[in-house]
Amino acid sequence: MKKLIITAIALTMLGNVMAQQPNFESAIRETLTLLDSAKTPNDMQQVLGRFTRISQAESNRWEAFYYLAYTQINFSFWEKDGDKKDAILDEAQKSIDKALEINGDKSELFALQGFLYQGRIQVSSMRGMTYSPKAAEILEKAIKENPENPRAHFLMGQNIYYTPAMFGGGSKNALPKFQKAKELFEKENSKSGIEPKWGVKSNQRILDKCS
Repeated sequence: MKKLIITAIALTMLGNVMAQQPNFESAIRETLTLLDSAKTPNDMQQVLGRFTRISQAESNRWEAFYYLAYTQINFSFWEKDGDKKDAILDEAQKSIDKALEINGDKSELFALQGFLYQGRIQVSSMRGMTYSPKAAEILEKAIKENPENPRAHFLMGQNIYYTPAMFGGGSKNALPKFQKAKELFEKENSKSGIEPKWGVKSNQRILDKCS
């Protein structure tokens, strides 16, 4: 009788875990759809609010903090005030750190860190000398962790693209990175679930400029 009770409890717990999984993934997908359609700062605030609640409810899932950081970084580009941009990016940094603490995908999180450093440069172009090398270093780590990560190659290309030609930057030097990213994005089409898949449209836009 005791064994039957223990088995029933275990099955109930397993059922709860299995039920939570699709609910979590559905919440992520629904919120990403809202992010893709966001057109105003208020829209972005709503997306931020949803990802904040998801991360609070699922604090053991790195994906929740990854997408919260991704949204925070994107939101910083909507903000015009430099101090407010930095404050938003400070929060994004906390989200990335949390995702790394719970053993999130290092390649994806290192790539996102590079994106955050690029966001810092938006506050002042004078920061390029500091944050562009930082972005390049962490993006190299992202590629080393997973050479098949298209976002790492895209962001590295972006880093090179906006670096002055006299320092090895410019469209000509960035082009191979964007081309590599395109190849990897095409391979990524078969990915399902909530794994990061963003960047394909941005990569194509800047690839067209380089070409």
